[in-house]
Amino acid sequence: MTKQKKKPKIYDYFKETEDPYAGGVAWCPGCTLELTARFVPKVLGNDIILVGCPCCAAPVLYGQNLGTWHRLSYFSSLMTGVASSATGISRYYRKIGRDATVVCFTGDGCSADVGFQPLSGAAERNERIIYITYDNEGYMNTGYQRSSTTPMGASTSTTPAGTISHGKPTPAKNVPLLMAMQGAAYAATATLSHLDDFARKLTKARQKIKEGFVYIHVFSPCVMGWRIEADMSIQVCRMAVRTNYFPLWEAENGRFRLTHEVSSPKPVQEYLRLIRKFSHLKETEINEFQQMVDRKYAVIKRLCVTE
Repeated sequence: MTKQKKKPKIYDYFKETEDPYAGGVAWCPGCTLELTARFVPKVLGNDIILVGCPCCAAPVLYGQNLGTWHRLSYFSSLMTGVASSATGISRYYRKIGRDATVVCFTGDGCSADVGFQPLSGAAERNERIIYITYDNEGYMNTGYQRSSTTPMGASTSTTPAGTISHGKPTPAKNVPLLMAMQGAAYAATATLSHLDDFARKLTKARQKIKEGFVYIHVFSPCVMGWRIEADMSIQVCRMAVRTNYFPLWEAENGRFRLTHEVSSPKPVQEYLRLIRKFSHLKETEINEFQQMVDRKYAVIKRLCVTE
């Protein structure tokens, strides 16, 4: 009888490194961005080189006055220069014959909007960088404005729910799918409620960077902008997966695979009711939202290979 291969536990992916961040930092209580920022070096190691820009991560990654809240190597860029700056750093280290894991770490405002052209260019050139987007579905650092990844119907400061406007009228841009379709060596989605899945994808990212461009899109609820309680962010992540609002998948050299298939998806209403930026939606709009989720999921499902 063949012995079944033991499934790795989450700690098997961890590197024996200290947490490079200070115990108290300038991120909001319950912020999934903080969990992501702490988790990434736990798996990739503290020898990574982070490249970032003005965003929710900036107050901690930039530091304050003469001090910083972390011990990682960090390069600060404008939103239009993250992917191109990371390209230069990666190429420099290859030129001098040194291994370097260059990791872009930005919000969706940079990757989906302001910095999308350089991101797309880096993917097209197959640059050897890892680009991680923490998607909180808006410009949360500057007043909760809508971005390209803000979902249809969401109330933001620039698409408010009221008598004239009724939330964002258009669906979200599917950035991870665009990156996969551009021929990324590896593209994946991840979230904080499924850390074993996230850890495995980060581990694979470090391997695939030797072949070319890697992109990971992390679903990252914002307590303030989404108007949820500080202790609910992981529950929101979990429900986003259970309703197929945010399916977990990966594409390795163009081959798509669901990494967590939900056998009996819950209706998306169960996700929407947790988040007050959707509290104005009426039954007809919730039905439209469900249809949008079903269509988006069907696209990924059809792209996936049968194991």
